[in-house]
Amino acid sequence: MASPSPDGTEYQGQYSTWKEAKLASKGYESDEILDKAVAATRAVRDGKAAWERDTVLFDEPSINEPLLNVLRRVAAENKKRLSVLDFGGALGSAWWQNRHALVDLNEVRWSVVEQGGFVAAGRREFTNSVLRFYENVDACLWAETPNVVVMSSVLPYLERPHDCLAEMSNGPWRDIVIDRNGLTRGGPDRLTVQTVPTEIYDASYPCWFFNRARLLRGLNSDWEVVSEWPTIDGEGRSFVSWGLHMRKRTTEESKSW
Repeated sequence: MASPSPDGTEYQGQYSTWKEAKLASKGYESDEILDKAVAATRAVRDGKAAWERDTVLFDEPSINEPLLNVLRRVAAENKKRLSVLDFGGALGSAWWQNRHALVDLNEVRWSVVEQGGFVAAGRREFTNSVLRFYENVDACLWAETPNVVVMSSVLPYLERPHDCLAEMSNGPWRDIVIDRNGLTRGGPDRLTVQTVPTEIYDASYPCWFFNRARLLRGLNSDWEVVSEWPTIDGEGRSFVSWGLHMRKRTTEESKSW
């Protein structure tokens, strides 16, 4: 049974393994997606659109208030300095969307960790005094000192998302934001195939929806949920899209816990 989303995206099936879900997918032409992402980001950079998400352009400005609340809190605790590790952040979509709301900070560094093609395009066309691109977390940490990790709509598309979250929870940062993340309504993790509307691009690929408790078990015991929020109205669907801000306790807090 397919579960549609407001933009026409469908999520179908319940697969036992990533391999099964991948075999049931058409896959996608990465060059087509990358080319569209580059064109959309150019439009935003050049002032022809306010922001973009998944290559879709938006004319009216819009900020992600829950995400910004976290980022501004982190910055306030670090002398108004913000250094973001944006894991799976495409060509910096979240920064382009919210950049005008961060201009009053003393320093902003926004480091995107992405696949090689996106990194090459980002370095070629979109690197600036704030935005940087890296092919892996280690390369980012060699050059940057992130104080917060943003993982927006990325865990659902990883073969081993729980392992990835566990690894990120062992990093040197104190804050992690998981945004636009699909959760089941109390059932176990569900592995589906996502089909994207053809007017965006022709693609289908494996996609996870997570049991919230199971997902959080991937964090080590030093972490706690500070806040959470719905990101898409899930009424009438078998899942919800959710955001979570998680913070690592200090040594003193961990001892008292």
